[in-house]
Amino acid sequence: MKKLLFFLLFISYEGMAQEFYEIRTYQMKFSGRVNILENYLSKALIPALNKYGVSKVGVFKDYGKPEPAIVVVAIPFASLSAYAGYKDALEKDAEYQQAATAYFQHVGLDKPMFEKISIYLAKSFAGHPALTLPNKQAGRIYEWRTYEAYNEDALKRKIAMFNDAELAVFDKVGLHNVFFGEVLAGENTPCLSYMVSFENMAERDANWAKFGADPDWKRISGDAKYANSHSRTVRKFLEPTSYSQW
Repeated sequence: MKKLLFFLLFISYEGMAQEFYEIRTYQMKFSGRVNILENYLSKALIPALNKYGVSKVGVFKDYGKPEPAIVVVAIPFASLSAYAGYKDALEKDAEYQQAATAYFQHVGLDKPMFEKISIYLAKSFAGHPALTLPNKQAGRIYEWRTYEAYNEDALKRKIAMFNDAELAVFDKVGLHNVFFGEVLAGENTPCLSYMVSFENMAERDANWAKFGADPDWKRISGDAKYANSHSRTVRKFLEPTSYSQW
């Protein structure tokens, strides 16, 4: 029955257009003015993106609360043309420009904010073409993983592994899928990037243990056609800000 349900789900996915994700990481300076950045995100950028047609923008901080802080912003776009046009739309949006004034004017050596913004542009997997919004219960956490690959062919095989079988195992064991994307541009390519969610860290640990013991996972992880398909895993635990839309 589970295989039939996954087959029906995959058939329904096949007809869906694939999304594109801009995933930003703001790497703050020591004593950087995080409040100014967050005011910009919550009062200027998110409202403007919503008006542009981007209905759900995720904003997160590192679960471990490092110093200097990091802020992660995940923006889903319905198409590549929507992604290509959004900065021009912001330039023409007078309300956005006004709301962003304090952020734009916070410049100079005496006003440290962030070291840099690192950006991934990713295309969603065929097997998970659209963002799945998690339950918004208090205390939820997100696990953001990036799998680097030895080369482009290895990445293609790892994505095929997800589409062919691994996504179904994630669903089965309770790794709550949010998004999966092939990184088209950004650091550490070739790579893919994805996010899963959990009620809390205890559920995360229990469900990853189920994944590791799952017979379907053991079968596909031993399949020679997927061998050596990723070289390194980069992992971050995130918690949503109060104004995050997922």
